[in-house]
Amino acid sequence: MLHVVLLRLALGLYSVGLAHSVLTALNRKQTLFRPALYAVMGGFVLQVSAIVLRAAEVHYLPLTQRYEAFSFFGALATLGFLIAHLKYRIEPLSVFAFPLIFVMTFIANLFYDPSSAIPQSLRSHWIYIHIPMVFLGYAALFIAFTAAIMYLIQERALKSKHPVRFYNWLPSLDICDDLAYRSLAIGFPLITLGIITGALWAEGAGVVWERDPKVLFSFLTWFVYLLLIFYRLIAGWRGRKAAYLYIVGFIGVLVTFLGVGGIHSFNQ
Repeated sequence: MLHVVLLRLALGLYSVGLAHSVLTALNRKQTLFRPALYAVMGGFVLQVSAIVLRAAEVHYLPLTQRYEAFSFFGALATLGFLIAHLKYRIEPLSVFAFPLIFVMTFIANLFYDPSSAIPQSLRSHWIYIHIPMVFLGYAALFIAFTAAIMYLIQERALKSKHPVRFYNWLPSLDICDDLAYRSLAIGFPLITLGIITGALWAEGAGVVWERDPKVLFSFLTWFVYLLLIFYRLIAGWRGRKAAYLYIVGFIGVLVTFLGVGGIHSFNQ
């Protein structure tokens, strides 16, 4: 199973990113960023290759198993980080992004299942639209979440009389706020389309989805982000209030993603 080997090699490279995050947090100064960045880039290439090989093996988009879903989410989170880094050059973003990327890929390795069977209810062309949209939205909202965390840390540092050197490495409050809002502007339409296409998929398959726990949590999470956009546009919400909502929203994303049951049970 070459795709399993590639995924494990990717995990090994992501561990360099994790080491960078831990050492930076402990030393309170940038540590091993460049080696970690190159390692994560190499891990991303290996992980995408693993996904492509798995797709060729099972002859469908590999997203129905927990192993496949976590690997796909990890790859998109890595892609989101690399795009944000390319545009903003915010190196501290890595401290928060790399651990989640490592954890997602680690869980994917834990739950590997060689079975290639796919439930009848998932045999639909909607799988190529609904799930990628949702996961791309999650990746963008993950970047918004990390930007909100950086905002709160930086704000606290600016108010502190004795800030440590690590805080000087963080971007300005304006950059954090801008990154979070731009990420939300990408992620919110994607999860909205993901919810709509999911409803169309379920209706077409004759599946009762209105009371599915994961669907209910996805609506609740969507409403939190809608509230954030509404108050930002109408009431000018920025800064700390918005940062808290970004964090609450992404907690909802994690609960929705990790929660299983009903029509969203993983195939294993």
